[in-house]
Order: sequence, then C-alpha cells, then structure tokens
Amino acid sequence: MISIRPAGIVTAAIAASTSLTGTAFAQWTNHYPKVDDFGHQVYLEQYELPFLSHGPVDPAPSPDGETLAFAADGWLWLMDIETGIATQLTDGPGLDARPRWSGDGTRLSFVRDTGDDTAIVVRDMDSGEETLINSPKIELDPEFSADGAYLFYTSGQSGTLALWRHQLASGTEEQVTDLRSVERNARALSDGSGLVYLHSTYPASSLRLRDFMAGTDESLVDINLPPLLSADIHPSERTLVYTAPQGDDHHLMLVDLDRPGLTRQLTTGDAYALTPAFSADGSSIYYVTPNDDQTFGLQRIATAGGASQAVSVTEWEYSSETGTLTIETVNDEGDAVPARLSVTRADGHAIASPQGPSYFDPQNARWYFYSDGDVSLDLPAGSYDIAAVHGPLSLEATASARIRSGRETSRTVSIEQLWDASEAGYVSADHHIHLNADGQHRMVLSDLLPLMAGEDLDQAAPMAWNRYSRQVDEFIVGDRVQGDNGGVAVQSQEVRSNFHGHVGLIGTDEPFYPWFFGPSTPRFGSADRSNAEVTAFAKEHGALATYVHSIATHDDPLADEEPRMPMELIADTVLDNTVGLELVCMWTSPLGTAELWYRLLNIGQATPATSGTDMMSDFSRAPAIGTARVYARTDGGAADFDSTLDQVRAGKSFLSTGPALLFEIGGAQPGETVETGSQDWSLTLTSAHALDTVEIVINGEVVDTLEGISAGQTRTYQGTTDLPQGGWIAARAHDVGTAGGGTGWPSMAATRFAHSSPVWIGTVGSTENQSQQAAAADLLRGLDASQARYEDAYGETQTPMLDERFAQAREKLQGLLQGD
Repeated sequence: MISIRPAGIVTAAIAASTSLTGTAFAQWTNHYPKVDDFGHQVYLEQYELPFLSHGPVDPAPSPDGETLAFAADGWLWLMDIETGIATQLTDGPGLDARPRWSGDGTRLSFVRDTGDDTAIVVRDMDSGEETLINSPKIELDPEFSADGAYLFYTSGQSGTLALWRHQLASGTEEQVTDLRSVERNARALSDGSGLVYLHSTYPASSLRLRDFMAGTDESLVDINLPPLLSADIHPSERTLVYTAPQGDDHHLMLVDLDRPGLTRQLTTGDAYALTPAFSADGSSIYYVTPNDDQTFGLQRIATAGGASQAVSVTEWEYSSETGTLTIETVNDEGDAVPARLSVTRADGHAIASPQGPSYFDPQNARWYFYSDGDVSLDLPAGSYDIAAVHGPLSLEATASARIRSGRETSRTVSIEQLWDASEAGYVSADHHIHLNADGQHRMVLSDLLPLMAGEDLDQAAPMAWNRYSRQVDEFIVGDRVQGDNGGVAVQSQEVRSNFHGHVGLIGTDEPFYPWFFGPSTPRFGSADRSNAEVTAFAKEHGALATYVHSIATHDDPLADEEPRMPMELIADTVLDNTVGLELVCMWTSPLGTAELWYRLLNIGQATPATSGTDMMSDFSRAPAIGTARVYARTDGGAADFDSTLDQVRAGKSFLSTGPALLFEIGGAQPGETVETGSQDWSLTLTSAHALDTVEIVINGEVVDTLEGISAGQTRTYQGTTDLPQGGWIAARAHDVGTAGGGTGWPSMAATRFAHSSPVWIGTVGSTENQSQQAAAADLLRGLDASQARYEDAYGETQTPMLDERFAQAREKLQGLLQGD
C-alpha cells in the first residue's frame, strides 16, 4: 500500500481502492430527443439540424416573385428582391430556419430550434399569428401541399425521422414514410401528384419520388452520404435541383424527373453550393455558399445555365433599433487574449459571429464563436449576457451589457488562467480532428488557427478522411500552417479501414492508399489488405500511426467473454510498440480504453497514448478543438510539431479532457525510468471542474484512491510506495458523475479525465511476470475473438496477409503466457 503524508493541502488517502470497469458508458450520446434507429446521433444532430449563421441561408422565394425569405442571425428575414432591403420577420429566443411558402403566399412555415428540441411553426403573414406543430421528438423541414390544405414535415414521433402529413384545418395527421434512419427535405410537385424527399441511411443517401397516383416510392438519385444534401422542385416543370458533393466541392445538379439517370451539373469551378431553391417563375435558382470568413452569402444562377451572380443584402432593417457591443478579452495581466465567446440576449437567443463560423456545444447546449481578443457586434437594443474562456484550464468569465439604440457599449472580460502549459514546460496538441467532412463551412488549414488560439492549443492534426467514392482534403495531406502566435496545424490522414480499425496517421507527409478496405466496404482491387500496411507506411513517412476511438464504454473490454474492439488493434499493437492508442477521444471512453492500454503496457509494449477530440471543424454543431488533448514535455528543447510528436512517442506526456496532471516518482517523470523498491512520489492536479477520484495505478491495478478536488483548485499529493521488480506506474484523475448532464464551461467533455503516461520500473518495457501472463491471456482471448469476426465477415474470401499477421501475434502472446 501507499502511505500518504501531508503536503500543502493534501487530504488523507481513501483506503479502499476502486474499479470503474462496471460503470456505464458516459460519453456524449444525444442532446436533442433520441431517434431510435440512429446509432451515432452526434451525426444526426450535425447533419440534419439547422445551423446559426450571421449571413443568409435557407433562401425561399415567395410565390409572387417579389420577396426572398431566408434565415440569418437565427431569425427569419424578408428581402425585397428588387431593392435588396431585408426586413426582420421573427424576433424570438429560438433559432428560426428553413422557411417555405404556401402556394398563395399567405403563410410561411419554418423550423424553430429551442436548443434542445425543434418544432414546426406556421405563420399567417397578414396577422403574424403563429401555429405550432410539435411532439416530444424532433420536427424538421415543413412543406405545404400544392393546394395548401396539408403540411408535410419530418417528425421523430414514431421513433425514426419519417415524413408526416398534417391537415391544417383539422390538425389530424398521418405518417407517410417508414424507412430506416432519416427522411426529410420534402418537396411537393406543383400538380399535387407526389413528393420528392431525401432518404439518408449510412453509407448512402438518395432522393426519392413518392407518386401518389401510381402508389410508388422509388429512388431517383443515389449519392454517397452527403450530409448537406437538399433539393427543390421547379414550380411548374418536372425538374429537380439538388446539391451534391464532387471532389472537395458541392455543386448544383439538375434532374429531369422522367429521366433521372441523366443529370446536369449547373455550377462550375470551386463551388460549395448549398440549400438551392427555384425562383417563383423557375427561371433561376437561389442558393448560398460560405464566404472566406465562413459566414454566408446569397447566389443566383439561371436554370438554363451560365455564371452565378452574388445577391447582396443592401440594408438590414431590424425589428428594433440597434447599437454596438465591443467585447475585449484579457488575461490576469490585462493583456489581450483570444477567447471562446458565448453571447446571448436576455431571452436566450444566441448571437452569431460576424467574422467567422458559429458553433454549437453539444454537451452544454450553447452556441459559441471565437474572438482574437476584440470583437464588435451590431445588436438589437436590449440586455445581453457574455461568457468567455481561454482553453480548458481557464475559469469561465461572465459579464452583462445593455445595448441602447445608436450607442456603443464596451465590456472588458478578464479570464483567469489556472495553469500555463508553456510556463510549466509543456506543449498542447489535439492529434485527431477533421478539417472538412461535408459540413456547412468550407475550411482551409489557416481557419483552424483562430480556433486553436481561443482554446490555448498549440498544435492540431486535422485528418483527411474518405467517403468511399471520394477522399476529402486528399490533396492537402502534408500541408502545414503556422499562426503569428506559434500555433501549428499539420494536415494528416485517417485511414478508415472498416472494422479493421480506423488508423490515424499523425504528421504524414503524403496520403496512404487505399484509403479504405474491409469486408463491407466497396471493393476496388484485392481484398487481401491489412492495417499492417498502414503502420509500415507511417514509419516510412515519419508519422505516428494510432488506433482512434476504439473502446466505447467505461467497461473493461477484455473482461467480456467475446471481447469486441477494432479487429486488427490487438495484433498491430502487440507486434509493434510504435503504434499508438487514442486514450482520450470525445466519442469513446478513456476508462475503457485505458484497460486495453494497461494490458499492452503489462506485456512490455511502450504503446504511445494519444488524444484527439475528433471534432469536425466545418460542422456548426461540434465540440471545441482541443477538448481532448495531449500535453507533451519540451524538456527544454524544441516545441515544434515533429519534436512534440517524438515526445508523445516517448511517453513524456499526459492526456486530458481538461485537467493538468503532473506526476513524478523517485525523481522520474512519465516516459522515464525509476528503480524498484521504496520510492517517494508527487502528484499535482489542477482542474477547472471538480474531480471526484484521483488514483495511483501500478501494472494496471488501482493501488490507491485519493480524495478529489473542487472546481478551480490545485492540489499537490505526496506519498511513498514499494515498487515491484518490473512494470510501470502512472496516475489518473476522473469524474464520471456527469453522465447525461452538462459539465459547464470550459469543458465540453462528458467525462472529466486526465492520465499520465507511465513511468517505467528499471527499464522502458520492463514487465512483472504475473501481470505479464495475465495480460497475455486476456489479449489472446481478444485476438481469438477478432479473428473469429474477420473469418466470419470475409467468408470464402482468402486473406493470407491477415492470417499471417494474427499468427505472428498469437505466437508472441503464447510465448509471453509461458514466460518466454
């Protein structure tokens, strides 16, 4: 046992050690009402729900051709098409989006998003009276029938996002479709004979035609899972326009409903065309595209073809007078500091960024954006609340302001920093995010720098990824950008090889091919593939190969009778100690993943632990970059990207969703060695959030549990322990009591967690015999289960490369089990 002696504000150790292997999964699952048949609802909320933008989105021309309705700043606006003057229509606390007109122009229907649910609103344009169509589930995408008697919309009330038909006079309704996953974006044919709608089910989407007369429902166009797919029907002809991915772009495509096999690309060049809508006479199509600053602008293109033209808003007429709010964010010394900001009106309406993307925090249900330290907002008169943070080790700072008509108001917000990584000799990195994944924005590497600065993050490795029929960001793999403050982003790659296991190539200078493979993916060439090819490629190109988002639950994956994990993970990490394991990720459990990592350490594999948020920076609904990160020691040397990656490889680091955890024993820090026998240790923990448990771990066993700390506290613990003849020791801290609820800023993680890399006993890779044999036995069971899975999945297909790889891993583990 470890004896604890007081040091500073140390509390006594809790005698009983604890195990969390039986704790239920506590990572992010869903914020909006759950849809039963959607496994990863994070994708549904990212892909299908409305988003907040300072510029206009969701254009909807009125039937008389005089007015264009659209969403901007979370409200609906009516723009006079001739003059360009936009007049504010709605002014409530929710986010209003996706307007659609009735055929006679007397009513406007739209989606209202309250931040935790959505509903359909039907507004009478003469009286302003609003009628709500809502259920306890998600509602989306209204569309009037041709005769105006019905409203088609999407609802999750049956458990899946299906199309429903609501009779406006009586309120009676019926379910129209019952397919898997998502049906939305209904568009009624002008003659009332049917609907075109979107059906998305992984890994593909389709536009379907439901013919009321013939009683048929058939696919018109199949597309490779474009999250932002939307379409519109010509007001008088059987012509469909939709937006579809082509390479790294999104183009407008035209389809003749009677000959859907033939399509015509309407936009050209590097277009990123979203939310198309035909003009009243069908002669042109309105759409939006993200600007360079990642707000949005309106475009128009003739249906017959030609060049696109910008449609400018010449004047914004708010429903009330406006003033200006300037927000300055400073540190303890009063110096300007970049920040993450959330600005809300007193009624809760979120304010969009005028100079960059606006994001939604899915854990705490807050819209946010970034400032370089000084931002000015033109706002309707009223009271506003401001919240600001600068990274996970700052305390949330708040302020309020009252905006008066025609006046300028300034607020300086001082953010307290609890711990400075640079001063402590550490560099921070998020080694798994995505730059572009078909989200609302079209990002370039330099767009990440303001986000990183606001989160006090030094380095990021956005990973290009595949969509089966195409690779996103394929031709920028290896590119690097550096900001004025030293922040560095290096375009990397994620090889998404089906259930073989996704492997991140952190810092690769060029992409690996093939980008995907596996028994259930489209096959282009030989099926005899292995992630061993990926990890070998990483070595050749100076990259760190790491298995990402591997273990979903807090449970020990190797305690199951039939362990389930990425299929090649055990073979690759057992045979190659340079292959990393992503210990901390937003969508998986660090506690469950740690149990697997401990087995690898116990057989002498110095497996590098990595950390990545796996956020998609081009989507509006995403956790902050750096929510999961690694802190690597500089040891007085260079802090560039490659040097930091070397320190991560060497285990000179700790992993975190927020807290800072510094551990030392016998004068040795993580990645170093300590002699066996009695050794003094020290642990310093700092966290913006409360942590209920602090633990010392030796060879995978929690040998002592210490009392946690309160929010905003730093605590130093000291003790003495007798180390065994071999193996490793580490420290970790966590709080899993936040499952199902918000954690509060600055964190966006469901599990507050930090873990040091190991200090090795005697030599790096040393082992303790009993722990080694137990780990080898567990890993063998996991290897057997993985082999059974791949043999079943591949069936008659020959896989000699996999067979040989598994045979080698089995031979090594059997030797360790026998004490060889």
